[in-house]
Amino acid sequence: MKTRLAFLPLTILTMIACQGNSEIIKAANSSWVMGYYVGYLANRQPIAAIDWGGLTHLAVGIVLPKNDGSLDMGSAFDATKRAQIIQNGHAKGRKVLAMIGGENTGSQWLEASSKNRANFISSLKKLVTNEGFDGLDLDWEPLETVQQPELLSLTKELRAALPNAILTFPADGADNANFPADRKFFAQLAPYVDQINAMTYGMSGAYDGWKTWHSSPLYPSGDSAAPTSIELTVNGYLKAGVPAAKLGIGIGFYGQCYSAPATKPLEDTIGRNPNGAKIIAGDNDLSYANIVRQYKPLGTKNWDATARVPYLSFPLPNGVKGCTYLTYENEQSILEKAKFVKDKGLGGAIIWNINEGYISGATPANPLLDAARRGFLERP
Repeated sequence: MKTRLAFLPLTILTMIACQGNSEIIKAANSSWVMGYYVGYLANRQPIAAIDWGGLTHLAVGIVLPKNDGSLDMGSAFDATKRAQIIQNGHAKGRKVLAMIGGENTGSQWLEASSKNRANFISSLKKLVTNEGFDGLDLDWEPLETVQQPELLSLTKELRAALPNAILTFPADGADNANFPADRKFFAQLAPYVDQINAMTYGMSGAYDGWKTWHSSPLYPSGDSAAPTSIELTVNGYLKAGVPAAKLGIGIGFYGQCYSAPATKPLEDTIGRNPNGAKIIAGDNDLSYANIVRQYKPLGTKNWDATARVPYLSFPLPNGVKGCTYLTYENEQSILEKAKFVKDKGLGGAIIWNINEGYISGATPANPLLDAARRGFLERP
């Protein structure tokens, strides 16, 4: 979004039996899979439908930092439901974290940390100890370069205040081959957290000079106008000194789609041509459940053998959003990502978010999470 001996991580467990489930996750030398489960999408997946067999950690949110150092719980599940989630997770031998922050909360983090840090740390500590969370996911997003020293100081103090808690950090993904990112800060952060997870989803866009590309391409296109890939991003973190065992990748249980005239990757966007395509839908609108129900039955299914991801093509605008080219994840692409993680010796993966992968009434109801279980958590 990590592993310390004090937390009994999966790398030292011999196995975890899934109660009420015949499968047994053989966890020796396995990876983490941390799913995000958010209150604002609670209507899409009930607590009872969480597939704990595909997870090692669950991050529950969203808890927001306040300027005075207190916490705004209004965007998270209520206290009774949080307790139920934690109880269910612990019964399955899983770790449950509180997700703090999220998209566009960087200024709130900065205010809480720089002006009321003692109270902020006290509030976070109380949340963990009083409610029984196993740790915190520190989603300071966006993290500006000038804010990095503040985050580092805060994390050091949090580690001292919560020595036995799991601390994870979801970092911006989508390194651009044309403008290499400086990831050295994350090597400084690594000693104080258990996981650093690159948010390697939502990686396509219609920026200046860009062509259409994929939401989460595993490997590069070879075209400077489609400059993102997971491989590039991971190599950047490793080169900067982030330990491979603490580094994870991101998997999105949602897609992105472009407008006409694009029907496939590597076509012009409005960033190259005024008549080119633009991105018209993504997170929430294009959940995997919506893709399966509204788009997949009518689209032409394709596989990009270079990027190792699927996509759908439509001759005419399709669905509520009018997509003509839709990039997403499927079971095969998740298995490819799991193999990549293991081959590189990385720690695991995060999933944003499991609510969007749940298909009510379908069998199986969590096909992508099941693929994550097979790829990341089961021994070959």
